[in-house]
Amino acid sequence: MPREDRKEKMKVKRLLLLVAIAAVAVVNVLIYWNMHLYYRAEEKIEDLEQKIKILESANVLYPSNDRVYHELGKSYFDLGLQNLQDENLGKSYLQESIQHFNRSLRINPASYFGHFNLAQSLLYMSYLSSDFEDNPYEEYKKAALLAGHNSQIYYEVGKIFLSLWPKLREEDRDFTRETLMKILERKDPQKVQAIMHIWEMNVSDYKVMDEMLPEDASIYRMYAQFLGEKSLSSEERQRYLAKAERLEFERAKDEYISGERDFQYYRLKEASRNFLSSLRRLERIDFYQNLVGQEWMNTEEFLELKKSVYLSLAKCYLEEEQEVKQAEAYLLSYLALEDEVAEIGELDSFLRSRGHIKERFGDRFDDLGNLFFQTLLYFKQNRYRDIMKLGRLLEQSFVVVPEGEKDEYLKVLQLVGDSYQKMDYMYDAGDFYRKALEIDPDNLEILLRIRQNYDRLNEEEKIQEIDKKMKNLLSPGKIELKKREMSKGQRFSQKIILDGSEVNLNLSMNWEEKEISPAPLIAVFFNGRVVWENYITQDGGKGQEAEVVLTLHVKSKVGENDLEVIPLNRAIELCRIAYRRMNQ
Repeated sequence: MPREDRKEKMKVKRLLLLVAIAAVAVVNVLIYWNMHLYYRAEEKIEDLEQKIKILESANVLYPSNDRVYHELGKSYFDLGLQNLQDENLGKSYLQESIQHFNRSLRINPASYFGHFNLAQSLLYMSYLSSDFEDNPYEEYKKAALLAGHNSQIYYEVGKIFLSLWPKLREEDRDFTRETLMKILERKDPQKVQAIMHIWEMNVSDYKVMDEMLPEDASIYRMYAQFLGEKSLSSEERQRYLAKAERLEFERAKDEYISGERDFQYYRLKEASRNFLSSLRRLERIDFYQNLVGQEWMNTEEFLELKKSVYLSLAKCYLEEEQEVKQAEAYLLSYLALEDEVAEIGELDSFLRSRGHIKERFGDRFDDLGNLFFQTLLYFKQNRYRDIMKLGRLLEQSFVVVPEGEKDEYLKVLQLVGDSYQKMDYMYDAGDFYRKALEIDPDNLEILLRIRQNYDRLNEEEKIQEIDKKMKNLLSPGKIELKKREMSKGQRFSQKIILDGSEVNLNLSMNWEEKEISPAPLIAVFFNGRVVWENYITQDGGKGQEAEVVLTLHVKSKVGENDLEVIPLNRAIELCRIAYRRMNQ
């Protein structure tokens, strides 16, 4: 090839390269100005029509930016919403919005915001035009699937579908259930509440909520609270509370097993945490299954687990602290529930093997707390004669009772009296009960035991004397509350001192009846268990106040009994509490 031709070709290549560089530079400048106008319109321009002009100018420079088309779609959509009162103008703006969203998605089909906003435009267009055929639901689905269930878009799509429930096809309803179940599983209280409100307004089918709610105790409790506050089905509320308690129980069992495994490997802190968590779950159980009439949780198994948790916690403290007093509260809670002699014998052997209780029972009286605990262990093992020997030692000894240990000494005397009573030594039992009363003349439990003694000895006059003393210690048969105002959800608590008998408990309340007001939904708890929950109504007419008396049959315990009343859905006034023993 001639040298001149080679030079000419080189010049052409250089020229083409310069043209290409210039073209790239021009394109980059156009893209830059396109983006500059886009950001200017998006961030600084509030007037929609002016924003549209700027965005259209940006498209003239570079008509391939999906963001510009998306922003145009949003602007036309906002104009459409502002002009819904003018049907033709509203349709025109919404149609422009749909077109621009479609152009944006042709450039970037993976934009979940694009699919979501297109679905919004299609939905509003269907409201304005009855013959509009485009389906917004498919676009909503695409948006949700592209966004993933951790996105706000996913949540918004689920809410929109739920609000349109009556119009949805069955396949779209299935999609809604699956979407909202994933949202509910995250247990965000605000989102859970929002979904429940939309369900109430647009669905109100309990079966639908059954299908959406994940199996989770906290979610079940949120739903039950919502049903109560909204004056919806009390049966559904109680059923879900019972289901929540069953899940709590199952979780408590798992945590107990984990604690036992940790204890075996001497991971005492981890074991204590698991046992305490298990105990907290058990203490949250109010036995709503008793109201539902279906046993989801075996009561005997519940009590066995609670005993095991108390005992295991005590053992953790004993292994860590080497002090019975640190574990005493859990040991006493365990012994209050345990009546099996063999089980208590194992505990006795465990404590002796570690030197926590004395080998010789009652040889010293310098630690009355330990003496009481050991006496209780003996009593639970039916070792009444050993305790009677202790009683004789106490009679023969001079016992100095420190001020801080009087309660323990009184309990020792009571257990000695109980042991004599078990063996039918009624007079000796009475002697020890009277010694206990010298320490605490107003001790209701001791008075009841003396009364039992006099009853078996047929000493009617002394029985009447004891009855008079006890009457002064028991709560009055009628407790006036002077129309105690209780707002929705407020918990009212009252301690009532009773003698362990079965009583009819009367709760008097009233409220102002109005046309739109629901009947009060009242929950009543007695000693930590739910005993009643339902709607109550007045006999009077609207706008009148009439006192309503709720009568409940309960079994009391000796001493303080805890009564709790909660109005779940509206304010009430609690007027008085009255009780009457069943044999009166």
